[in-house]
Amino acid sequence: MKIFRRIRQKLLSEDKFSRYLVYAIGEIVLVVIGILIALQINNWSEARKKKDKEALLINNIVEDLHLDAAHITKSLNEVGQQLGIVDSLIAKAIDSSKTLKYDFVGMVRYSSDFQPTTQRNHAEAVSNLENDSIRELLQNYFLKEDLVSVIFREYETIIINEVRPYLRESGMHNLNALYASRDSLRIEMLLQPKVLDAELKKVKFQQLLFERRLKTESFQRFLAELKMENQELIKILNSDID
Repeated sequence: MKIFRRIRQKLLSEDKFSRYLVYAIGEIVLVVIGILIALQINNWSEARKKKDKEALLINNIVEDLHLDAAHITKSLNEVGQQLGIVDSLIAKAIDSSKTLKYDFVGMVRYSSDFQPTTQRNHAEAVSNLENDSIRELLQNYFLKEDLVSVIFREYETIIINEVRPYLRESGMHNLNALYASRDSLRIEMLLQPKVLDAELKKVKFQQLLFERRLKTESFQRFLAELKMENQELIKILNSDID
């Protein structure tokens, strides 16, 4: 700035206005260029911060997707066991000569769960992602999650509102199972075999098992599809982070 000031003073003292005007214009151009460079550096810095922030967000999303995958796997295992029990009950209802593992039929009153965390934790942040392809992939995955949630509610509703009340009202529950010692070698059955066998002959119970099987199989199928999409999404996001 001292150098510029000396040049201005010299040109003014020598009364060389045309040269001073050229110099003034040049100084303005230099100032403008300096401002533009500063703005560009600032924009680059902000863009870098935003990119780092999005990379951190995606990394957190991947971690939650892994947690969801573990819960989905657990639910699939539980639902698979439930389907096996329901199928054995239906087989017994169709053919009374079939044998049942009465120790496990109590699982017919059990339900699994579906409480994914990824969408709950990141839905708003995902909608603001600048990466269009990643944003679209995640939003489509969330839509699939919503669909599975609808199927899950249907599956859960029939167990809570229909299967459990039927077992209770028919007197099928075995009260002794509540007070069995954990140290005992004998495992008390949740359902009373004689009552169960009698109810399996009734059309109402058969139809309830039929509906229970349909809803359970539907939940299992959609859950398995979601797990596949979950694994594929994790691969894509990991490659984007790298």
